[in-house]
Amino acid sequence: MRLVLVGGGTAGHIFPTIAVAEQAAKIAGSTASLTAVCGSRDLDRMLYRDVELEVLPLSARGLVGVDWWRLPWRAWLLVQSLCLIWRDFSQRRPAAVIASGGYVSVPVLLVSWVQRIPSVIFSGDAALGWATRVMAPLTSVATVAFDEACTQIRRVPVERTGYPVRASFVAPDAASGRAELGISRGEPLIVVMGGSQGAHVINTALRADLSRLLAKGHVVHVSGQRDYRSLRADRERLPASLRQRYHLHAFIDRGFADLLAAADVVVSRAGATSVAELSAVGTAAVLIPGTFGAGHQIATAQAMAAAGAAVVLSEAELSSGGLLRTLLDLLGDPERLRSLGAASLSRGQPDAAARIAGIGLRLAGHPATADP
Repeated sequence: MRLVLVGGGTAGHIFPTIAVAEQAAKIAGSTASLTAVCGSRDLDRMLYRDVELEVLPLSARGLVGVDWWRLPWRAWLLVQSLCLIWRDFSQRRPAAVIASGGYVSVPVLLVSWVQRIPSVIFSGDAALGWATRVMAPLTSVATVAFDEACTQIRRVPVERTGYPVRASFVAPDAASGRAELGISRGEPLIVVMGGSQGAHVINTALRADLSRLLAKGHVVHVSGQRDYRSLRADRERLPASLRQRYHLHAFIDRGFADLLAAADVVVSRAGATSVAELSAVGTAAVLIPGTFGAGHQIATAQAMAAAGAAVVLSEAELSSGGLLRTLLDLLGDPERLRSLGAASLSRGQPDAAARIAGIGLRLAGHPATADP
């Protein structure tokens, strides 16, 4: 039995897809053959490199919000991807498809619909992206992480499963996270991140107030590649006493769950994966939603704030010192940090990957998921 999983373009699609694949392999064992369909970018190749899956990269790129003069080339890449998937599915028909949404899922779900292959699409945003909204009606089942998303999908059954997180987030070890960095339990720890590709606006705001924050505690900064070299130069100019408190990384994979669990507060974008991982470990968060796309991060951040699980700052507030003020206020109010963390943890659904894998295998007719 062949199961095809789709996730590419960003870590926010890739990590959940890998998590679902791992659970599917655990449930089905050797009876299932798993293929991951991803994008063709360097990030996709890097994150799937050490995963025991057949990997099928597509050249497809996004069409929404693209400069008009790029559209013909993007449309041609979509046609190429459709042809590749059609040929692959015609030669080795999958029993079911599990897709994480995003532009990589579009050609796969279109072919699945035409060839009548059962499929499930999963999303972790409060306001669904265009690919999920458009493609969900062509699938057999859709799953979401927020109640607000349920009414945005039509003509297909919807289940609220949460959003998949990596296995390391099921039982993170905060003590190991601090020990890895040499940070004692009593020292404040702030983690600042901007998604797998970094966030320039967050990096700029942190750079402006870095010395004052380092005077209060340790800062682990996951900057992305774009600003990493200039930030590294900034770090070298810091006094030695502050430099040892500033832990700069372009990207972190291993041990990331332990790090987030160890933090007193995390500054982050409001992408689906970031929010799901923060809820899995139950850490207080300051969310700075991106204004790109259809504003789905803004809706997700607002939903988290309404649940008492995060503080939300707009990008505009960063330029006026809002990040520094917010972090200093939170570090000075341990009770509020605990309240934010507890509310976030109550939203966590660490079994989401297993539930979505189970839906996919049930659609495929796997005996392990059959009703008793």
